[in-house]
Amino acid sequence: MPDPAMKPALETLLKKERNLWRGRDQYYTQDILPSGHTRLDNILPGGGWSLGALTELLPECEGIGELSLLLPALKHITRNGQWAALINPPYIPYAPALVNAGLDLEHVLIVDTGNDPDTLWSAEQLLRSGTFQAVIMWLTKANAGQLRRLQLAAESASTWAVAYRHAKAASQHSPAALRIRLSPVPASEQTAGLKIQLLKARGGAIQNLVISGPEFDALQGIEWPGYKTTEAL
Repeated sequence: MPDPAMKPALETLLKKERNLWRGRDQYYTQDILPSGHTRLDNILPGGGWSLGALTELLPECEGIGELSLLLPALKHITRNGQWAALINPPYIPYAPALVNAGLDLEHVLIVDTGNDPDTLWSAEQLLRSGTFQAVIMWLTKANAGQLRRLQLAAESASTWAVAYRHAKAASQHSPAALRIRLSPVPASEQTAGLKIQLLKARGGAIQNLVISGPEFDALQGIEWPGYKTTEAL
């Protein structure tokens, strides 16, 4: 006969340990950062970006609003006097656009590494430092072991870690808690925007949605770049 004390003990363990979950039930207590997009929060586990976890964003191409998606959360972080780091962005972020989106540039660090090994090393150091609330990085190649180190580093300081990788990496194994594929929606199909496909969501269901260009505009006060240009992120 099962020990009645086992079930409460198991429930406590599942709630406490970030690396354990059962199906789509969310057991552990996860700190959440609102994305700034209400409909996106509705499908993200816990209702926002997970702190203390690695999120992979897998865009099909550059310049489709992949960084714009994060700006409301980065605004919240920097305006509250916390630090955010952008490591190895493919283009120099356009400072006036970031200011227009509400970011406090005094709390934004940009690290130009130029290669994956230095990007991975820098990201892990910043994640483990406990100084940064958000560490955003762009990677060309990364294996499961390297991503696992980032996941553990994010957990150690309850930091929001985001890794951009090409959509081709979607077929590869990854320990990231959340994996999202990003693709452009041409204006010929409907209102131009960004299609979001949840490929993996710890404690949540796999769902899709489209954030339209006007939704980006309303949050940022600037014209959404859409899929037409890759001049700036």
